[in-house]
Amino acid sequence: MNNSFLSSEGTIGRFTFILSLVLLVAVATGISYAGIYYFTHPDYFMHGHFGTLGVFVAIVASLICAMVGLMQMLKRLRDMGKGAYLTLLMLLPGVNAVFLLYTCVAPSKRA
Repeated sequence: MNNSFLSSEGTIGRFTFILSLVLLVAVATGISYAGIYYFTHPDYFMHGHFGTLGVFVAIVASLICAMVGLMQMLKRLRDMGKGAYLTLLMLLPGVNAVFLLYTCVAPSKRA
């Protein structure tokens, strides 16, 4: 079974799930900050006037990290013995934060 970071196959425990979420947030934040700084910094001659391009890079990086985070959530839900359809709760504002906390603290299903 393929259990890579970019795959939704397999299962992961609580600690690995939390660690992967922290890593994804750090990557998205770093790329976003670097992109916005690079394209809006006034010291550079060629690319100091493209602030919207920096925002675009930040949005794309955040969306990619969000999709990888959803793949990690699918693994975690499988580990908890829940259905994959529960990831749709991440589309509801307010409910998504509570559901994310639930997936972080809920125990694994004993086989």
